[in-house]
Amino acid sequence: MKIDYSNSLINLINSITAKFGLIPRHETLDVNILGKKFEQAERVVLLLVDALGYESALKIFEENEELNVFGRPHKLSTVFPSTTVAALTTVATAALPIEHGMLGYVLYLKEYGTLANMIEFTPLGMPRDSLVSRGANPSTFLEIPTVYEDLKNYGANPLVITANSFKESGLSKTLNHNAAVQGYITKTDMMTRIRKAVESQKYSYIYAYWPMVDAMGHVYGPDSEEYIQEAKDTLLNFKRNVFERLSDALREKTSFIIVADHGQMKANWKNDWIISPYDEFAETLEMLPAGEPRMMYLYTKDFERTMKAGLDFFKGNVDFYPSKMAVEEGMFGDVNDLSLSKNALNRIGDLLAIPKGDHSFTIKYLGNERHLKGKHGGFSKAEMEIPLFSF
Repeated sequence: MKIDYSNSLINLINSITAKFGLIPRHETLDVNILGKKFEQAERVVLLLVDALGYESALKIFEENEELNVFGRPHKLSTVFPSTTVAALTTVATAALPIEHGMLGYVLYLKEYGTLANMIEFTPLGMPRDSLVSRGANPSTFLEIPTVYEDLKNYGANPLVITANSFKESGLSKTLNHNAAVQGYITKTDMMTRIRKAVESQKYSYIYAYWPMVDAMGHVYGPDSEEYIQEAKDTLLNFKRNVFERLSDALREKTSFIIVADHGQMKANWKNDWIISPYDEFAETLEMLPAGEPRMMYLYTKDFERTMKAGLDFFKGNVDFYPSKMAVEEGMFGDVNDLSLSKNALNRIGDLLAIPKGDHSFTIKYLGNERHLKGKHGGFSKAEMEIPLFSF
């Protein structure tokens, strides 16, 4: 699937920062997509629902007349790879993953000599935030700044609302640097904080993150009742506890946007390739792969040997791309050598491995990895297509 980087999450975030006076890093969305209210509003509320795919959002919208106030969702692409750490850092920086360097769930951090879980901000198998004790300062970890300091300089006081369990984590401190941050316990708590933040009229940009649709998809599958009901409840809860409880005057002066970071695809356990350190394919690599269940970064000095072993191991169900060629051909967006993260080429390895159909990978880093019923990180429509509600 070719990513439309003129109609994507990166363009949405640049539209928001441009609205408040910042020079956009990338193209903004077509003005008709966000509408006149967005242009004229005094503040923007952005709710990001983790893993709410476009088709699921459209189905929920069409089956619930109560959501008509949102308007029919517009279809956007997410960024590549289609995963939380990459997309949330794009929201925080208005930059592509290849520019900000947060290129996957598991990354090889050459500067720290380790494969690291970037959600937990730690070398694999170690307690959360252990990268901090290795010298990683969340305030300076990103190679480019977040948008929040510049937003404050332009008078658009930014607020991030995230779960209490994430609020003090290394990743949150990295992504939310220079923003005011509030925590929440439950979904209703989050919605109440959003509404009160609007009513305070203190903040011009209010960004809230809800993770549980993604959790339902991983555990039960993105076609499950649990996933759909969680997504539906989130949208209805926003309408009832934020939008409807605000005064007419505040609603009129506020642009409301709901979007996702990525979707999910249903994973077939029969098509899950288990990769251990001692199998024939892994032995062609310099280290275990980094990346995602639906996209791996491979480190090898012998492309031909690794690709040949991969074709045999995966029975032709995986495509291989030289990493530098993937960058040059625009897989990661329209970038040049100057805008690349200085660590980008190290972090995407030598080869990209992208499975076909509903195939995926489980890499036995620690030995206790389990099969997920919903996965993302790859190029399928289910993973890449996200909804945009603007009202």
